[in-house]
Amino acid sequence: MRFVMQLPSLHMSMSYCSNVAMTGCGHTAEPKMNRECAVKLDVESLRALQTVVETGGFTEAATRLGVTQSAVSWKIKRLEERVGLELVKRGQVVEATPDGADLLSYASQIVEAHDAAVTHLTRSELEGVLRLGSTEDLHSDELIEILGRFGRAYPNVRCDVRVHVSGLLVDWFDDGDIDLALLQLANDGDYAPRPDDLVLWTEDLVWVQGADVSIDPAGVVPILSFGPECTYGSQVEESFSRAGIRTRVALECPSLHGVQSAVEAGLGVAALNERNITDAMVAWPHGATLPLPSVSYVLRTASHGEQEPLDALRNELVRTLSPAEL
Repeated sequence: MRFVMQLPSLHMSMSYCSNVAMTGCGHTAEPKMNRECAVKLDVESLRALQTVVETGGFTEAATRLGVTQSAVSWKIKRLEERVGLELVKRGQVVEATPDGADLLSYASQIVEAHDAAVTHLTRSELEGVLRLGSTEDLHSDELIEILGRFGRAYPNVRCDVRVHVSGLLVDWFDDGDIDLALLQLANDGDYAPRPDDLVLWTEDLVWVQGADVSIDPAGVVPILSFGPECTYGSQVEESFSRAGIRTRVALECPSLHGVQSAVEAGLGVAALNERNITDAMVAWPHGATLPLPSVSYVLRTASHGEQEPLDALRNELVRTLSPAEL
């Protein structure tokens, strides 16, 4: 399978019901979560946990896995949130906690079973060409992992990928230039999700500034923008206008990393979701008076295109990114 990407992983989940004791390494651990709920463990987060503990650090694990350090940190944090336990001790050398060690006793079997299944699925004879558009906000490292696994499962399907801001992706989709679109959309306004969209999850936006700066709303507030194709840009402008606060666009950049760097450098304020707020940022104290729309992450599928390959990729994206897996 060949990927073509323009810039500006098959995925299995293993479920363990909490009313079943987990056994391994000669002992039984009673579940610590509500017995009525199920814990869902995604393979790539388990792989990341394995690698972090084996290498003793997030940087080393990222190098081995071929992803960024932030991607590894995010996977471990998400895994800890899912199980409701601290799995690693963060320090100069990262080590597994007792709960982390318990989980690792199963991780190798789960990862091996997953990889064996992927290898088996690569015998698929499905053929076709797919055109995928995705917002960078959906964590490109995870998207690459999904595409890599899909490619091994469907080696005769070519996938051409374009990554950009959602407003431009919407235009490309409507013009028939892409078959699938992963979009970040404001829940009100011109770009609101459509009836046929599959909503993966919804979250709030937060006004942030650099941790070492103070931006006074009495002056002209410098705004760090994703540009005119940002799906909530008009709501941002209206919010400042209603509050009588003067603004200027200090940066217009379609890249998430570019806006993050500008915030950290103290160049202005930006509206970001919590997943993309770094340790070098803090909430802008005056942002509470400036309401922002919630945003939804949706999968939009075209009715044209090669339907069988399209369904295969769509199902893989849903399996990986659906609310039950987040």
